[in-house]
Amino acid sequence: MENDLIIKKPILAISKFWVPMIIGNLFNQLYNIVDTIVVGNYINSDALAAVGTSGIIMSVISMSALGLAVGSSVVVAQSYGAKRFSETKSAVSTSIILFLICGVVGSIVGEAIKIPMLNLLGTPSDYYAYANEYLTVIFFGIVFTMLYNVLNQISIALGDSKTPMFMLLIASVINIILDLYFTLNLKMGVTGVAVATLIGQAFAAGMCLLIIKKKLDAMPSEQETNGKAFDKNLLKPILSIGLPALFQNIISSSGSLAMQRLYNSFGTVTVAAFTAANKIDGFGMSPMVSLGSAISTYTAQNIGAKKYDRVNEGLNSSFLLTAVSCAITGVIIYFNASSLMKIFVSSLDANSADIVNIGREYLHVAVFSYAVMAFMFIYTGLLKGAGDAKTVFWCSIADLLGRAVFAYVFAGLLGRYALWLSYPFGWACSLAISAPVYYRGKWKEIRVLRSSLTQQENV
Repeated sequence: MENDLIIKKPILAISKFWVPMIIGNLFNQLYNIVDTIVVGNYINSDALAAVGTSGIIMSVISMSALGLAVGSSVVVAQSYGAKRFSETKSAVSTSIILFLICGVVGSIVGEAIKIPMLNLLGTPSDYYAYANEYLTVIFFGIVFTMLYNVLNQISIALGDSKTPMFMLLIASVINIILDLYFTLNLKMGVTGVAVATLIGQAFAAGMCLLIIKKKLDAMPSEQETNGKAFDKNLLKPILSIGLPALFQNIISSSGSLAMQRLYNSFGTVTVAAFTAANKIDGFGMSPMVSLGSAISTYTAQNIGAKKYDRVNEGLNSSFLLTAVSCAITGVIIYFNASSLMKIFVSSLDANSADIVNIGREYLHVAVFSYAVMAFMFIYTGLLKGAGDAKTVFWCSIADLLGRAVFAYVFAGLLGRYALWLSYPFGWACSLAISAPVYYRGKWKEIRVLRSSLTQQENV
């Protein structure tokens, strides 16, 4: 069973793996983009601001799921890179069971914290009801979000970045159709937008599960059994990496909640503008975010195969890919910022001109910080793949504190620009930790799957 990530020339292996991830990430962004366009054009700017505020709360759950999925991804990738296929199968099934449980718990907790969260954010009365309505549906179907995240990460950990791409493509089409049908035909408002999103995620998760199962069934088993359906011995490394990443993402998302409170203080128009511009920015960031995930899987598999020299080669290749992607996305967004913003706002809305101008202002600042963000994702992605959850956790803390402190300290002096500039400042703080840790080389000494690696070394 050939594995390109541990065989082919690093820049070719990463590029081949990375491109489908970019496309998949873009379609993932499309979920939110379509929601925003439909709400902004066919409901009103209050609903647009509500979806933006709700999205920040939702990101706490989504990022928690993604953080925990990091543990599954690293364990699956390292066992797969080491060609311990029984262990790989057990890691996959253990992860799925874990995330089903987390999905049920997440629904209960989400519904319980929904109102306190909206109050904590100082959500204006203009769109409080819209936000409450949207979150009620989202939290009800949180199990689909959990499964959607972990199955995507498992598929990528197995070296398959194409399956998530195709599933997201189909799911995005479903989401677009249902968005328009529920909103225009059934007049369901933001509830229809939320339901369409969950149906799309459920479909993507179900299809990914079927394809992953087929891939696992095709793997040879080097042991008498295919492994346990739920392996406590594998649950430990999954949680030892996943829990710090989960808490890291919760803290980071909580920082976003604190930032959202500051955004809300600037009024509905600024919140609506940021909501729309942030979707455009998400598209621009997709190549760099995807590259961070790609280098993480590349690193994990090569460590599993004990090919440590290829990790540094992969890092250098990522720098070249970063330069190209930052230049392309930055130029496109900078010179088309106003036109892109107009997609999200109805020309009939009384606030449309202000929303477009504020959004353009944000995007013109954002594109110049892409390089800092890209390097941050590359170094933390590599350390994630190595299983260095502790460093990645502190990187997240540095990002959060740097961003929040900068925004709150300089908001009075710089106004909205303090919000825009806080992001690159936080990324730089994170990078100041991750890059030195990588070059010190301690990550090479980390052993995620101690028993498995030891057994293989004794063969």
